[in-house]
Amino acid sequence: MLNVVGAVLIIGATAAVGLSSVWRMRARVRVLSGLIVAIEAMKNEICDRLMPIPELLEQLARESDVPVDQLFHRAIREMADIGIQSFYFIWKAAVESAQTLELTKEERQTLIDLGRTLGRYDTEQQREALTYTLRRLEGHLRRAEEECTKHSRVHAVLGIAVGVFVVVILL
Repeated sequence: MLNVVGAVLIIGATAAVGLSSVWRMRARVRVLSGLIVAIEAMKNEICDRLMPIPELLEQLARESDVPVDQLFHRAIREMADIGIQSFYFIWKAAVESAQTLELTKEERQTLIDLGRTLGRYDTEQQREALTYTLRRLEGHLRRAEEECTKHSRVHAVLGIAVGVFVVVILL
């Protein structure tokens, strides 16, 4: 009886590891979609309404879904240092500290690069930077969706299979 309980626990634990991997892949897709929506809103507000960056960050923090909103909340908190640090460093710190975003290094770098232009250049140059960022994020999203489609079932099944394999070895 104790062997059966142990076997079920081992299989359950390895299945949970596989399923958590699937969850992270799906979360990354949701985050990238949320970031695209937020960057599109940012582009419209900056280029069409000429909204100042602090107001824009507050609006995006209110309107963005979790966990994307955390990026903007962090940037707002860091804005207190705007006279001490440039907006680029504030934005970079916000992107780097938003660990709940589940982004790859390349995806984070895409967001960090956007901070070099925001609030610094004229509207047209900001529009170009935002459009470029959107194109890159859309490419990242396509790849993330493909990875999720291809690998999610494999990760889930592999988690269970590893558990079964370990149980067979231990018996």
